[in-house]
Amino acid sequence: MTAQSQEPAVSVLVADTAGVSYAEIRAGELHRLRPVPGDATRTVGTSRRAVRHERGLSVLAEVRESDVPLLAGSSPDASDLRPVPVTPGGPAPVVVNGVAADGTALATVEHPDPGRLQGPLYALPWGAAEWRRLRVPDTFSLLWVAGSDGGTVYVVGATGAPGASSVLEMRPALFAVDVAGGGVAELPLPARGPERPLRDRLRLESIDPSVGRLEHGAFRGDVLVANASYGEAFEYEVLHAVDRRRGTWSTARLRRDDAVADQWVDAHGTAYAVTSGAELWTSRGGGAWQRLALRPRLAGLLGVDAARAGLGAAAFVSGRLLMAAAGAIVSCAPDGTDPRVLCRYGGDVRVHTFVRPPAGAPR
Repeated sequence: MTAQSQEPAVSVLVADTAGVSYAEIRAGELHRLRPVPGDATRTVGTSRRAVRHERGLSVLAEVRESDVPLLAGSSPDASDLRPVPVTPGGPAPVVVNGVAADGTALATVEHPDPGRLQGPLYALPWGAAEWRRLRVPDTFSLLWVAGSDGGTVYVVGATGAPGASSVLEMRPALFAVDVAGGGVAELPLPARGPERPLRDRLRLESIDPSVGRLEHGAFRGDVLVANASYGEAFEYEVLHAVDRRRGTWSTARLRRDDAVADQWVDAHGTAYAVTSGAELWTSRGGGAWQRLALRPRLAGLLGVDAARAGLGAAAFVSGRLLMAAAGAIVSCAPDGTDPRVLCRYGGDVRVHTFVRPPAGAPR
């Protein structure tokens, strides 16, 4: 691994046949520091997300794929990561919905009725000994932490009739969770939402972006960026950029089987999204999306064929876009300019995810 640029240390979770480890990139080299607890199965494909917040570090996983759904520690270098208190809901499957800037985690327990989209929602404030159940109306479906402000956590999802069994029976929504009070309220989005169907150039299917459920996103100021999945196998993703103050709402359809890797809103209200297919999308003030193909730039920078320049991981961190592609970690400006190779790695190492700030926080 050869030094390619001098930048502040970048933290990542990497996987190999030994499991998942916390690592840092320093002076052009990848330094694996310590294993991440809770991966006794040694499953390389375990899905994880790492968030560095005001209180320390949290690592998220799904209990179906890992021994524990959430690890937390106050040390910035992951040296004291430990499993959080017992998962809410007993042995029922649980999904951690994200972590806020103050370290508060939200988690949803799978509903006992397989036809229901929303199960019980719980919050775990930083340092708390047990999860607290929140009061969620049966018309709400909350999916992912998109931002926070003090004791309020913003979550994307959908609203619909009680007992809705399909996301197509719901409409995109943004919620405010009062962790201390235990309540959830819907925040108004522009009344005139997206209306134009999005069609596939090669197929007959069309997507109505005014219905569906927001899955991941970032909310900062008045601007929301989020994605939703459609299709029989959820093979299509749609990007939403919403400016609540201006009342604007723009959508864009990704290429079939492409998927959003990370999203960010900067201090000027510009929304960014990067996909695993190495496409960078930008929307200013909820206006029309602009697309930039990153594959040709990555291929030229790394000296590989464009087919190998897909992204294994990507994140917006410290005002830069970080990408893992073709055995290298690359940094560039949020608009795709000023690309730099931070390090190269080989063997059976795979970058799982970059350690990133909480959604909606300045990056």
